[in-house]
Amino acid sequence: MSPAAPPADDTYIPLLEAELLRWVGSGDSLLELACLDALFPPGKLLRPVLCIESAKAVGGTADQVLAFAAGIECLHVASLVHDDIIDQDPVRRGRASTAEQYGLAEALVAGDGLSMAGVATLLSTGPAERALQAARVTVDALRHMCHGLMRETEIRGDLTCGVPTVLNIMQAKTAVLTGAACQSGAILAGATPQQHQALRQYGEQLGMAFQIRDDLLPYTAEDQDTGKTATSDVANLQPTLPVLLAYQAADEADRDRLAAVFRGSTDPVTAHREVLAVLTRTGALNETARMASSCAEQARAALTGLPDSAQLAELATSAADRRR
Repeated sequence: MSPAAPPADDTYIPLLEAELLRWVGSGDSLLELACLDALFPPGKLLRPVLCIESAKAVGGTADQVLAFAAGIECLHVASLVHDDIIDQDPVRRGRASTAEQYGLAEALVAGDGLSMAGVATLLSTGPAERALQAARVTVDALRHMCHGLMRETEIRGDLTCGVPTVLNIMQAKTAVLTGAACQSGAILAGATPQQHQALRQYGEQLGMAFQIRDDLLPYTAEDQDTGKTATSDVANLQPTLPVLLAYQAADEADRDRLAAVFRGSTDPVTAHREVLAVLTRTGALNETARMASSCAEQARAALTGLPDSAQLAELATSAADRRR
């Protein structure tokens, strides 16, 4: 089995955790407690690890970008807290989501609190000119992410929105921020424009591979492996890439089955089972996996010419092959 998360130097983990505590607090208030609940135990730490590895790929060090990397994780986790509220999802990383544990209002404030801590952290890194450029890249990515999240709500229940639409949403919702994490790390380490643009391209393709695989997981992994409810997307009538690929390839009978599910007329467990059957019959699962692998290959290709990018190449392989 492939690793659950892209491999990272274990020494980063305690350093990142300490940096997160430094900016978010140790739990002396309800806000800090809710923020810490969302942050810990940490998830894959993909974005901060990408930030650090990108700095190293152009000759920099982890110390140069550690605070900035922690800030990106705060901003990412803030988006997850709000995402769980939007999806009314009670589970995150295998346990109760922040909203489920603390309440809806408290989770909203915690998400805002994490966002503010993240922005403060981004601006704490020097040299000032590099920090400002990297912060601009990251904030612009977050604006794109908001557009992607809003567009995602607009296509709920719409199986005719098309594959290009959902790919554009993935690009905005996930890929742009992973690209920004890589580009920012390189900028902070003093990369040339050609280098940090190459790393941005790498990060965006990696983000696409990761998100495409994420769309597959409800149909290929158990709940205890993914840390989330397998029926969540179906229950929320969210047409994901494998579903749209299946709808595109399906015969009339299977299209009718999918249409019934996405009208909300079937209970989530039965709906999930029926969708899985259609995805299997149409070959959509295999096609989705192929698309993830293609993005990972494009990510690796973007690294050509960078002096120390072996770890980033391995991250791309792991993201495309992930099983949870």
